[in-house]
Amino acid sequence: MKRLFFFTTICVAIFLVVITVAFHLFSINHPVHKNVMGTTTKTTPAPVKHSVEGTITATPAALPKKKSYSVVLIGDSMIDTMGENVDYLDKSLKERYPQTRFTLYNYGIGGQNVQQGLDRFDSNFTYSTRNFPPIPQVHPDIIIIGSFAYNPFTPYDRDKHWITLKQLINKAKEVSSSVYILAEIAPLKENFGKGPHGVNWPSEMTVTVAREITELLDNAVALGGELGVPVINMYYSTQAFGNYGSGAYTNTDDGIHPSIAGHTFMADMIAKTLKL
Repeated sequence: MKRLFFFTTICVAIFLVVITVAFHLFSINHPVHKNVMGTTTKTTPAPVKHSVEGTITATPAALPKKKSYSVVLIGDSMIDTMGENVDYLDKSLKERYPQTRFTLYNYGIGGQNVQQGLDRFDSNFTYSTRNFPPIPQVHPDIIIIGSFAYNPFTPYDRDKHWITLKQLINKAKEVSSSVYILAEIAPLKENFGKGPHGVNWPSEMTVTVAREITELLDNAVALGGELGVPVINMYYSTQAFGNYGSGAYTNTDDGIHPSIAGHTFMADMIAKTLKL
C-alpha cells in the first residue's frame, strides 16, 4: 500500500513538472504584454507607416546653440526668386525656431552661371532692391550655395561646372564653418521653359537643356559627398519621371522656376536640414 502511494506521488510530481515546463516554453514562443487596462493580449507588430515622397513631417526642433543667426544664400534665379527678404525661408525658420532671430541675405542673381557667382563672391552686391557688402564681410553663420545648374556654360561643359562649383564651395568654407549645397527642384523635360513668360524653345533644345540641368544637379549632389558638405536635396525629392519633375513644384508661368508650392517645400527642407 505504501509502495502504491509513493509511486502515485512520484507520478503526480513528474506530471506537474512536465506541465510547468511546457507552459514556460509556450510563453517564450508566444510573448504577451499588458495593455493600459491591465488585460493580456498577444503582441502584434505595429503597422508600418509609409510617408508620401516629397513631404516634410514636422518634428520638434532641437534648441539652437545661439539666439541669432546670419544666413547667406548665393546662386542664380533659383535663389533670386526666393524673394528680396527670402520670405519663404524666413517663415519656415520662424515656425521651426520661434525664439531665434535670423538675418537672411539673398545674393541670388538671375541668369548667372557658377563662374559669375564665384567671381562676385568677394565683391559688393547690388541687385534689385538689395545692397549688401561682400560675403566675407557679413561673417555669416551659414552659407547656402545654389547649384547654378539652371544656367549651364555656353558651350555646355559639365566638367567646368564641377571644377568651378567646387572652387566656390571651398571659398565659402574659408568664410563659414557651416556651408550647405542646395540642389534645386528637378526640371521638367518636354515642358521645360513652356509658359506665357517662358523661353518656349523648340522641342529638341528644350529636352537638351533639361538634360544638361539634371547633369549639373547631379554634380552638386556628388560634390557634397566628395567635400563632406551637407546637401539640401530638392532635386531628388521632386523627381517624378526619372531625373525630371512632374510640374507640381514648377511655376506654370515660365516652366522653370519654383511655384509657390515649390518655394514653400524648399524653404521647409532648408529649415529642416540646417543644423543649429
